[in-house]
Amino acid sequence: MSNATTPRRKLPLEAFTECWYVPGETSIVDLIHPDDGLTLHAYENAAQIHARYPLAQRLAFEDAWKLADAAGTARYRQDITEVTEAQFNDALNVLPPVGWTTRSGVESFRISERLWGNLTDIYARLGNRHFKLVDDIRLPAATIAERVAVYAAANPVSENDGSDAPRRDPETDARLHGRAATRPAPKPGNGS
Repeated sequence: MSNATTPRRKLPLEAFTECWYVPGETSIVDLIHPDDGLTLHAYENAAQIHARYPLAQRLAFEDAWKLADAAGTARYRQDITEVTEAQFNDALNVLPPVGWTTRSGVESFRISERLWGNLTDIYARLGNRHFKLVDDIRLPAATIAERVAVYAAANPVSENDGSDAPRRDPETDARLHGRAATRPAPKPGNGS
């Protein structure tokens, strides 16, 4: 880093129209001071920036911000996934929910804290199934309901509940736990 030999003018933030940015990142490297072309905070020139950030590009700040915002959106937005009831309830109880409502049989709410820009965790329940997606906090409940319904229809619940426990009939389960098996009484006329 080089030190500035002459004091710089203190300028409002709007005066810094250029910056250094690394494509794919969610932040800029530094603003460029219009008086001397060095970075605002570290007083670095182009060679010094490229030594630390070989892929850095000098861009208009507005263009860099659009690219950083697109990178953040791509990084944080997530399609629908199925979650457990416990995860759904934990999310519901961690902060006051935003937009907690039911549309077309789908209960949904949003987490008030954002992950990036307007992106936040959105939770939904359809019957006894629970879902999560990361999308715009302003996404209408009707759209959430529609997307959850489409996802649920395309991903039906399998008979395997995901546990590794073997499936047993009630009699075997009772024997393994030292309890007497309770058999249903025979139906009249069954001959049993």
